[in-house]
Amino acid sequence: MQAILLIQTASPFNQAKAREALDLALALAAVEHQVSVLFQDDAVYQLLAPDFEQTTAPLKAFQKSFGLFSLYDIGPCLVCQQSLAARGLAQLSLPDGFVRADSATIQAAMQQADQLIRC
Repeated sequence: MQAILLIQTASPFNQAKAREALDLALALAAVEHQVSVLFQDDAVYQLLAPDFEQTTAPLKAFQKSFGLFSLYDIGPCLVCQQSLAARGLAQLSLPDGFVRADSATIQAAMQQADQLIRC
């Protein structure tokens, strides 16, 4: 079993890429890999509730998919503090099981993984 850190960087406004990254996490976990996920850069927007802000590009309800992470033993689910702060989301309430991560925590997670996948 390989430890894989899936580093998500895609915003929910590029729904195909963000959705495919979530599907990849579930697929890897289903075939007995130990998967953890890092939400970094614009991927932190995936953590917003769909009705957070009315925009011309509607947000898909990604948080419903996050509920499957515990069923597939995906974790830890890290959220880059710096990315949240840079986007004015420092006070965002995170989904259950998700934790804010500073650069040292992110670096440690990367070193512990057998493989890193950036999407």
